[in-house]
Amino acid sequence: MTDALIKLSGVSKAYRIWHSPSARLNSIVHHCAKSVIPALWERCTIAQQRCFHDFYALRDISFEVSRGESVGIIGRNGSGKSTLLQILAGTLSPSAGCVEVNGRIAALLELGAGFNPEFSGRDNVRLNAAILGLSDAQIEARMEEIVAFADIGEFLDQPVKTYSSGMLVRLAFAVQVAVEPEILIIDEALAVGDMFFQAKCYAHLEKLRARGVTLLFVSHSLSAVRSICSRALLIEDGRCLMDGPVDVVTDLYCERNLHPSGSAKSDCIDGDASPQVSNLQPPFAKRSTGRTGAGKARYIECITTQFGRETDCLVHGSRAAVVADLKILTDLNDTSEAGILVRTPEGIDLFAVNSYFHQLEIPAQNAGTILRVTFEFDVCLAPGNYNIALGLRSPVQGEYMDKVFGAATFSVVTRDGSFVPALLRIPSKVSFQCLPS
Repeated sequence: MTDALIKLSGVSKAYRIWHSPSARLNSIVHHCAKSVIPALWERCTIAQQRCFHDFYALRDISFEVSRGESVGIIGRNGSGKSTLLQILAGTLSPSAGCVEVNGRIAALLELGAGFNPEFSGRDNVRLNAAILGLSDAQIEARMEEIVAFADIGEFLDQPVKTYSSGMLVRLAFAVQVAVEPEILIIDEALAVGDMFFQAKCYAHLEKLRARGVTLLFVSHSLSAVRSICSRALLIEDGRCLMDGPVDVVTDLYCERNLHPSGSAKSDCIDGDASPQVSNLQPPFAKRSTGRTGAGKARYIECITTQFGRETDCLVHGSRAAVVADLKILTDLNDTSEAGILVRTPEGIDLFAVNSYFHQLEIPAQNAGTILRVTFEFDVCLAPGNYNIALGLRSPVQGEYMDKVFGAATFSVVTRDGSFVPALLRIPSKVSFQCLPS
């Protein structure tokens, strides 16, 4: 590559993992012993090495990023993405390898990093801008722009410790982009902002890209990575598994998360039967992002299936299903309707599937019954990440008995890497007709 602003060569980061608290103490004793008695050097060194092992968060990472490039960094939690960005930002030193960064860096890493919780938002703006290299005159000249972008009102003059996570990211992003960086690093921080602020940030990122700012962007939203970046790195177990065009890399990431685990069933099961348990998702109780309802029934599990097996990676253009287990907690004397809502991680509702649409209603049920509800649909979504909300509603009483947000997540890939120009590609027909001139 030419005009590289960032260059990494054989970068590794290792952390020492002690086998026990006493092992750490023994290591200190051996270190002191070999320092005092040189004849014991080799023996004490071997004894020290038995007290710990090295965990490599990154191993032999090498790549370059040119001026004006937008690079997405993707991978599972714990793969080493944040460690890599911290090394690039200079807040962490590598254990081995060489890092070259040429240009002013602004980094949005851990939420609230660099802010003094006792200072007001305005004072923290001045402090962070000064650290990033702006003079007092430049800070004051850009203060109005920062305040307008953050849009946190009177809280700007309140201590940062009173801020919500959303207010923190608003202020942090406003400061980082106002310093006019040559390199901007973002590590999942935008995920905590509301959907309107996220849209505002993504629009501003497009402006920065047009000005030639180099962007390193970490996100679990593949749709965001695809829309912002032209290139992507896939990090897995601390190694760079692939470096290439964003569509190819994100498709590989989704494919590597494809784990078959048995087949789906579409029926009603009695109260003595055990509900299904997903092998691909976190426990259902920890998975959901919110829950409301009267509590007369509760969803207890939700999975996505395709080609007769559970999977969290669906193929575009093929038939798939959401299979949900529902436990009745009190006798239901009226009929009910079950449905799902598919939305983007940014909170955009895309489509719904409801038993009402198909003139189906769940009949009255006794307490203790477990129902398995299957919602089938054609996968018309663009490649990316999506989540599912579940609902159970009484049409007679007009109330929700259970409503679960974030009940399951899934990704979508294409078979051949073909381009889907929008979030949805619905079934359609095109025809031509010659009209008389």
